[in-house]
Amino acid sequence: MLAANALEAFAAISVGVAGFSAIVVALAANTVVYDGRRLNWALGIIFGWSLGAMLFSILPFIFHHFGVTDIVVWRIGLPVMGGYTAIVGASALSGDRRLNRIGLNIRGKSHDTAVKRSREMSLAKYVYILTTTMLVAAGVLQPIPGYYLVGMTIMLSLSLWVLLYVFFVIGFTKS
Repeated sequence: MLAANALEAFAAISVGVAGFSAIVVALAANTVVYDGRRLNWALGIIFGWSLGAMLFSILPFIFHHFGVTDIVVWRIGLPVMGGYTAIVGASALSGDRRLNRIGLNIRGKSHDTAVKRSREMSLAKYVYILTTTMLVAAGVLQPIPGYYLVGMTIMLSLSLWVLLYVFFVIGFTKS
């Protein structure tokens, strides 16, 4: 398998991001002043993307253990990864919509329920749709490890994007 080193690197990075998000949850529990539902939503998304990247970095090794050829690994793995992206993306957008409906703004502070959707989540919706389409089409038309690695890069990028959102938009200070 040609992509073994890259898959091992993705597994290590995704485990690190998942562990770091768990540390953030533990430390943020005592420092967040406002209703923490927005923070819990964001940290759940971080964990979902990093867990997905970890599982998809291990999946080709499991397939190879059972004697599956490279082309079949990528032909199966890419559409499955696309489905996972669609499910986690729909979950993220649904959670954001629910939080906006009850009147929590982007920082988690309460206000009126006529909240506008954030530009970040609108952009994320298009990223989820394009990523899902690309992964499923790549699995059907041209299953190669490069597309698989691009999908995992997108998953980790989305996880880190939400992590930056937690630090710079939500914040942890009692101000």
